[in-house]
Amino acid sequence: MCRLPRISIIMRITSKEILNDALSPVLIRMTIPMILGIFFMFLFTAVDTWFISLMGTKELAAISFAAPVTFFIMSMVIGLSVGVVVMIGRVIGKGDQERSARITTDCLLFSLLLTIVVAVGGYLSIDPLFKMLGASEESLVLIHQYMDIWFFFVALLVIPMVGNSALRATGDTKWPGIIMIAGGLINVVLDPILIFGWGPIPALGIAGAAWATVGSWLVSFVIGMLILAVREKLILLSLPQRDVLLRHWGELMRIGVPISVANIMLPLTLGILTAMLAKYGEPVVAGFGAGGRIESFALIVAMAITAALSPFMAQNLGANQEQRAHDACMLMMKYALSIQFALWILLIIFARPLANIFSNEEDVISVATLYLRIMPAGALFYTILIILNTAFNAHHNTNITLLSSTARLVLFVVPCAWLGSNIGGIVGLFAGCVIGNILSSIFAWWLYRKHHHPKYQQAKI
Repeated sequence: MCRLPRISIIMRITSKEILNDALSPVLIRMTIPMILGIFFMFLFTAVDTWFISLMGTKELAAISFAAPVTFFIMSMVIGLSVGVVVMIGRVIGKGDQERSARITTDCLLFSLLLTIVVAVGGYLSIDPLFKMLGASEESLVLIHQYMDIWFFFVALLVIPMVGNSALRATGDTKWPGIIMIAGGLINVVLDPILIFGWGPIPALGIAGAAWATVGSWLVSFVIGMLILAVREKLILLSLPQRDVLLRHWGELMRIGVPISVANIMLPLTLGILTAMLAKYGEPVVAGFGAGGRIESFALIVAMAITAALSPFMAQNLGANQEQRAHDACMLMMKYALSIQFALWILLIIFARPLANIFSNEEDVISVATLYLRIMPAGALFYTILIILNTAFNAHHNTNITLLSSTARLVLFVVPCAWLGSNIGGIVGLFAGCVIGNILSSIFAWWLYRKHHHPKYQQAKI
């Protein structure tokens, strides 16, 4: 009698499998939970946008102005989270798992303190910051209703994100995915209730969207802390030795800060592009924001791949298996590019129906449709850059990640977008972004070949 095999996708990936088993099955098993988790994480952002769009163009524009700032904070936290993954992954790859709890606890404390400082600074600079982005006085009133709440509770976002990274470093991508799904579902439920009111609950408008987001963060925080503290025992209540704490903080800063700065380049680019488009009017900014939210779904697979690839490469590099780490990077890049190309074709076909979801105004719909037919071509090449950056991070060579991301902003995307805008208006700006992403991916590949490609490293020897 034949026994049916277990559905291995729900099983936890072990370090032994990461270091020894066939690449494709292990990487797919690690990636699929992250696809589902990131999908729901992005879903609540899209749900926010859709419900807010029902209130009007001014509210939608306010959220579009807020996007670069919220992405800035989240990018910083993601950078620290990647630092945690590669730190713990390397330790596990070397067979030293006892340090993982101490590293996790110390990194959570550092991330929390840093986020508090940034959140306070952000709260105190809302007016000058958003005026610099081109927001009007009327928009600032709406922006305050959302961002005042967002900044006050952002620490609830940090702990689950950094804690999930510690779980991913061990090879467990299932529970981080579940936590993201739970948070997304809570946001979907709370959004219409808090924005438009229900029964005794008053309509809170754009502030309701912020409170719904806080609710999703709170659920993720509780679940994440329970798993880290009870099941994984990665939270220590004992005080660390001063030299150990400072060493771990120093290592996290050395690895994580360049990643954080590199990640900040994405919302900074978004902010600059938003400021460029502001001169065309709020409907254009709203259409740009709506298009960006839709396009973000097309990047889910690429982001999930990097989330799985990072601990996989870190553990293998810790075990001195550089060729295996490189092979995994190249394999996942092929998967990502194939999927991104297919998604771009779908966005071209369904661009206008998707844009119609977010607005009834023709100006907004036209810009969002144009965005969805042009900009995803740039995302195709941006995928190459983020996967190569993942490889740089796994090698603890995060300064190269910072270099490639900074070059994308300073040398390629923004100059090409500015030039395109002067030549061809909005269409030219979008086309310039695509060209900039092509050039930045070529530059990133040159950096990878020079520093980490096994074939070329052996040739040097």
